[in-house]
Amino acid sequence: MKIVSALMAVIFTCVLGFSTLPGEVYAKSNSDKVTTEEVVNKKSTAKNIDINSANKDTLMQVPGIGPKTADSILTYRKANGEFKSVNDLTNVKGIGDKSLAKMKPSLKKF
Repeated sequence: MKIVSALMAVIFTCVLGFSTLPGEVYAKSNSDKVTTEEVVNKKSTAKNIDINSANKDTLMQVPGIGPKTADSILTYRKANGEFKSVNDLTNVKGIGDKSLAKMKPSLKKF
C-alpha cells in the first residue's frame, strides 16, 4: 500500500510539473515574435540608403525590398558595378516602375 501511495505521489508531482511547461514555453516564444506593425514602421523610417554600399539587411529596410530583391540587387551590383542612378534599379530582375516608386523615398539620391 505504501508503494502505491508513493507511486501516486510521484505521478501527481510529474503531472503537476508538466502542466505548467506549455504555458512557459508559449510565453517565451511569444516574447520573441516581431509584429507586422514593427516591421512596417522599421521599413517606413528607412531614409537615405545608398544602394551602392548597402548590404542585404540594410536593403531589406527599404519598402518594397525583401530578401529575394535584395539578393538580386547585390548580384546585379557585383556583375555590373555601381548604379549610376536610382532609376538604374529597374535593370534589376523583379524591379519595375511601381516597385521603384515605393523604394525611392528611402534611397539616397545621386
